[in-house]
Amino acid sequence: MVMTLSVIIPTRERAAYLPHCIRTCTANPDPDLEILVLDNASMDDTAEAVASVQDTRIRYVRNDFRLSMRDNFEKGLELARGDIVCFIGDDDGLFPDAVSKALQIFKTKNIDALSAARAHYFWPDLVASRRNTALLPRHTGIEILSSKAMLGQLLAHCDYYRLPCLYHGFVRRNVAERVKQRQGRFFLSSQVDMFSSIALSMEDINYAFSKSPLIINGGSARSNGASHFGGGTDLEKTLWKKEDDLGFLPGFDGYLTVGSLIVESALRYCQTNCRADILAMLNRQLIEKALTFEASQRVRVGRGKIENEKMFESVFLTPFVPSITAFPATNSGSYIRAITLIQKFYATRPVDMGVIGVKDIFGAAQKLSSLRHNGGVGFLNRPLSQIKAAFKMSQG
Repeated sequence: MVMTLSVIIPTRERAAYLPHCIRTCTANPDPDLEILVLDNASMDDTAEAVASVQDTRIRYVRNDFRLSMRDNFEKGLELARGDIVCFIGDDDGLFPDAVSKALQIFKTKNIDALSAARAHYFWPDLVASRRNTALLPRHTGIEILSSKAMLGQLLAHCDYYRLPCLYHGFVRRNVAERVKQRQGRFFLSSQVDMFSSIALSMEDINYAFSKSPLIINGGSARSNGASHFGGGTDLEKTLWKKEDDLGFLPGFDGYLTVGSLIVESALRYCQTNCRADILAMLNRQLIEKALTFEASQRVRVGRGKIENEKMFESVFLTPFVPSITAFPATNSGSYIRAITLIQKFYATRPVDMGVIGVKDIFGAAQKLSSLRHNGGVGFLNRPLSQIKAAFKMSQG
């Protein structure tokens, strides 16, 4: 039986990045691949950018008027034809063998979703020292995991891409449709990536996690993530807000930490799915720790206690003022940063893309794929080059 896969690329006025993203998809030779580009009423040269890449597997759909981000994603889920669906950003990319590997894993494992460690490429226009560098996961192998069990641990690390996820992950269409039929629609939050992880994990499915990457997360000046957490532009943050048709639940607006966003998305899920209890989903102690950390960060930048009380009340139905002394200001920040860098170096190989002339995500996909297939992910492969790249990335 033939199994088909749809890669969905929602885009809005990022014609400078989009063709390179599409080329990483067309570099996958699989005939059972659909590349669905959803143009959210762009006013730039997006149509011409798509047309510049010639491949019969590309479908280009343009909205007549601007949709919210979650509505554009919802539309992608409706229009995609594949048995397996995957969303990526317009500055992200696929490895050249990602589609064949994903399809093979679905065919040979009893799973409903596939996630993977992500490689990272930081575009040259990123407003940070890590621009034009990359991180390539060193490890290999596949684990079969239980989604609900892994969801319970989410707030301990906040990496929701370790869970089944429609964004940067691969999911059987029928599982996504099951969620959609129960809720009336799939995406109930503007945080489309983390919400999909929560909703899919609550289906209590088995999924595979690949320790070697299939997708490259692109970080550019136009990335939503970079604009919110460093390296992007304030303009992009403003544009994202225009596409947010929901706002945030009381007390969560102006978030500073990923943990608080996860809690907010989980609350949105619980509001529609009455069978869900957030205190059981995410573990009460981990929720309290995440929100207390969020509250402490707000206080340190001069934010008031009223919004913190609202945040806790949204979750626990009672106002609560956390003890900010639980997170005292100390000189341990440098130590923690050093430990984090060592852990990252152990898990991923740093690459200075500028030195080898790479300027876009397609070039990054080709180079990183070559390193993987030629044994270039180990510590002993050009160690001095790795150390120099790591030092460059650590400068801020």
